[in-house]
Amino acid sequence: MGSQKKVLVIAYACEPNETSEPGVGWNFVKEISKSYKTTVITRANNRTSIENDGFNAANFSYYDLPGFFKKLKKRMPLGTQLYYFLWQWAVYLKWSKKIKKENLKFDLLHHLNFGITWVTPPAFLFKIPFVWGPIGGGDVIPFRFLKRMQFRAIAQEFIYIIINNLRKLSILSYLTKKKSSAIIFRNESVKKVFLNKKSREGSVVSETATSILELSKNKEIEENLYAICVGRMNYWKGFILAVEGFHCYLSQGGVGTLELFGDGPEKDRIEQYIQSNNLQKHIIIRGVVDNEIILNKMKEANVLIHPSFRDGGSWAIMEAMSNGLPVVCLNASGPKDMVTKNCGLLIDVKSYSQVKMDIGEGLLQLLNDKNKYKQLSNNAITRIDKEYNWNKRGNQIKEIYESVLETI
Repeated sequence: MGSQKKVLVIAYACEPNETSEPGVGWNFVKEISKSYKTTVITRANNRTSIENDGFNAANFSYYDLPGFFKKLKKRMPLGTQLYYFLWQWAVYLKWSKKIKKENLKFDLLHHLNFGITWVTPPAFLFKIPFVWGPIGGGDVIPFRFLKRMQFRAIAQEFIYIIINNLRKLSILSYLTKKKSSAIIFRNESVKKVFLNKKSREGSVVSETATSILELSKNKEIEENLYAICVGRMNYWKGFILAVEGFHCYLSQGGVGTLELFGDGPEKDRIEQYIQSNNLQKHIIIRGVVDNEIILNKMKEANVLIHPSFRDGGSWAIMEAMSNGLPVVCLNASGPKDMVTKNCGLLIDVKSYSQVKMDIGEGLLQLLNDKNKYKQLSNNAITRIDKEYNWNKRGNQIKEIYESVLETI
């Protein structure tokens, strides 16, 4: 049945050998095309990398907005989101006309990414079953933490809150939700935010997985702790909590180094904290580096600190766990779905001082309790092996597709 059905996939970001959203688009498309005749619409700037890869199990169509809009994307606040909103409308209008004019037949439409709840695709323009997701968004930072941040971060978070609440009043959002034959969520937290409390509709499928065949084994910790923190230095990623938490670890007699990989608006604040507390020898900012370097660092490191307040699905967590690194993260949206108490430390989000102290004490515990560290490390590898592989993701999507197609 599945091999005979035709699926049209909208994947704004879709590139081979990439992580984050481009990797999500690419790997899901590869899995979908194993069972269905797949046509993919993606951005024109993805064309070269896709064609160079030589993957021919799916048909690709490319589209980008005129150059004027690309300039606005780089210069305006929320420019990427605005560009994406306009791009998807242009694609949907173009292809809804193309399907009718050329009498093309598709059994199912899947809007794959970007998966954000407050930029809803105009799926009501099509007359075929519609699958949306994995989608994320809507989780907010508690004010007790937000008030400790810079004015720019506070302003951005309030804009984020307003936009997400406007979604609830949007007729376009209502029409898309009504049109959906299936909605897929990145994690349970997003599902609870997006759906009514009494509603049980919607599936949860993580957007992250790995194709790594040889996972690390027998990870151990020595006398010096080597921790890493990876990601974009945005306020919701909590890099400053990682730094202050590691400072607490050092203050309690811990020995070791924390390396930060990434860049972003919070970098200056982090550098200032490191310098004012004379931590240059212990906490080092490496900036943006190739993913290959990150993977090599994960083979050397002992632990990943990931105090993000929200994540749809973290590639940094997944790659760290596949290399046997226990993860120290917040007990918050996204990370808590990936990290269990059997493979990392979940830090409760009660107060700013409590979080940084708990991070420090947790790191010290990992350093001193070698047996616990080894157990967490082995459990992290096992969890990735069983739950975060692309074959599993493909089967999850296929199950959702088949459920939708059975109702036709």
